[in-house]
Amino acid sequence: MKKLTLLLFILSIFFNIFALKINEFVVTPTSAEKIELYNDGTSDVDVTGFTLYIKGTSSTSSTTFKTYTIPAGGYKAFDLGTTDFNDSLGLPNDGAIIIIKDGSDNLIDSVGYGDLGPAPAPIYNFSAARIDNTGDNALDFNMDFSPTMGSANDCPANLLGEGTVFINEVYPSDSNDNSTSVIEYVELYNNSNTPVDISNWVIVCDDDYYVPSGTSIPAYGYYVLYDSSFPSYFYLDAYRDNIYLYNNLGNRIDQVGWHTIPADSSFSVIPNGVRTFFKGYDEITSVDFKIDKQTPEAMNAIEEFLNKENTVKDIKVYSLSGIGIRVECENNKSGSIKIIDGSGRVIYSSFLKNMIFAAKSGIYFVKIESEGKTSTYKVNLIK
Repeated sequence: MKKLTLLLFILSIFFNIFALKINEFVVTPTSAEKIELYNDGTSDVDVTGFTLYIKGTSSTSSTTFKTYTIPAGGYKAFDLGTTDFNDSLGLPNDGAIIIIKDGSDNLIDSVGYGDLGPAPAPIYNFSAARIDNTGDNALDFNMDFSPTMGSANDCPANLLGEGTVFINEVYPSDSNDNSTSVIEYVELYNNSNTPVDISNWVIVCDDDYYVPSGTSIPAYGYYVLYDSSFPSYFYLDAYRDNIYLYNNLGNRIDQVGWHTIPADSSFSVIPNGVRTFFKGYDEITSVDFKIDKQTPEAMNAIEEFLNKENTVKDIKVYSLSGIGIRVECENNKSGSIKIIDGSGRVIYSSFLKNMIFAAKSGIYFVKIESEGKTSTYKVNLIK
């Protein structure tokens, strides 16, 4: 009986340790850098000797927690200095991975933000705050415009991919640009047949730009934020940067990131306006974007792009003169299909199947996703 009681006691300690969550963090200004932990368990947790790791782009720094016990259901905001830690550390503004391990080197929690993870990189005096526990940092964290360090978070929910207005093109600055006068910009696109009011929406890149009241994007139209209207610290860098889009209520709608964009190039959605993934933080995860030439307030370059290493097999797409577009696939193949017209509008969307889509003459793109791969076919329909 005593052994059983001891075992249960040890197990309760073990499981309560893993109830600790990184709940909120501030990366700028330096004097205000903090990491808040939340104890979601039913027993107090002593973090003495736990290790904090900050993994950056080229190195990892670490320090250990000083003596502190977080009560069950409690919060503790730790200053990243020698008051709460044995060594002082800093959180990079652009991005890092925050890792916490216990004294036995067990992983307690981690979160990647900015250019090293899908959680948003908070800007000056704002925080990244936990709003869920799905295990997906993009969904679990949002930027809080009013941090709540030391208490429960009240940050708006994420609405990634909801609605019809998203980031469509980014043209950053590069020291090697050949243009005599480089004009940076962020382009939004409304992929719907009705106007969308974006009054007081917020575009974030190191600083926050509030879209003026009374602004709407017409049906299948564009809104472009040029560098002449950038706030003081809003700067699009061709090397490692991120953009976040929020609606007027603070819900995060979209994000895109990159590590390197070549000189005189933009990062564009191709086919124009067709978005499928909204958690990007680098070129690999920003799957809808391609390196392209700049086309502000206009449709991104129409081109056929087929990556043979990422091509859906056993699919045939071709035009039927006088009829439309034919798609053939194996009957047991699962996936999705989208048909986009030459102006970038999605005119058909469904699950993958054998079909004939009636259409007028013109240029169309057929985008098929199946088995984790994507293929886009260009169809020239002549009637």
